[in-house]
Amino acid sequence: TGVMRTNCMDCLDRTNVVQSELARAVLTRQLREAGVFSDTDAIAIFPGLQSMLRNVWADNADAVSCAYSGTGALKTDFTRTGKRTKMGALQDGRNSVERYVRGNFFDGERQDAIDLLLGAYRVKPDSASPFADEQTLEAKALVGTVYVCLFMLFYAFFYPRDGRWFSLSNVVFTSSWVAVLALVFSAVKASHTAELLNWPRLVANPNRPAVQHANAALTLPLLDRLLSTPEKKAALRSDDITKAWPTDKKLA
Repeated sequence: TGVMRTNCMDCLDRTNVVQSELARAVLTRQLREAGVFSDTDAIAIFPGLQSMLRNVWADNADAVSCAYSGTGALKTDFTRTGKRTKMGALQDGRNSVERYVRGNFFDGERQDAIDLLLGAYRVKPDSASPFADEQTLEAKALVGTVYVCLFMLFYAFFYPRDGRWFSLSNVVFTSSWVAVLALVFSAVKASHTAELLNWPRLVANPNRPAVQHANAALTLPLLDRLLSTPEKKAALRSDDITKAWPTDKKLA
């Protein structure tokens, strides 16, 4: 008797594939020792049992993955059928993209709910709200600009100028908004990446304040560049920035 532990980086997808194969081997041995199987019998010669075992492990993978990442597990086509399929690979790609979006922009509330449920955070009625808006005005303006650009691009697709997608006026119109969108993403990547991520709020994260401070201050926000006095600009580039962010490494 004993315990077999297998884990990949996040202890989800490949872990489940390996554990399902170990479960098959252990169950085969147990059934032989119990006298249900002969020494030559194997689970593979009983299609009903094999299908049930595979689906139990695939369903387990999906349940754990949904709780952890918000999507079903990867590689469940192999767990369910014993081989990789094109549809399974496409589903894995979809789940990977969805995990990236959820993990960066929607996962903070999930972690807050877990911290509250497990007692990692205790509500203090007299303390300030942990959900205060900390985004700079420039970050909000950049997000709004992204929505405007996407609206204009959809408009150009469904209602093209001159009635044709590839007319000169429609190409110029579309290219202009694509260029604006590229500039916005460049500005976000340079100065506001961590600020726009969806961080957990209830339990203090040792990286979150430093990342937000650094990304909001190392490159001066647009309004500060236009409106601030030289003294304020110098203060924003003071040693406090170095103290809050002593390394060039960025987590986002």
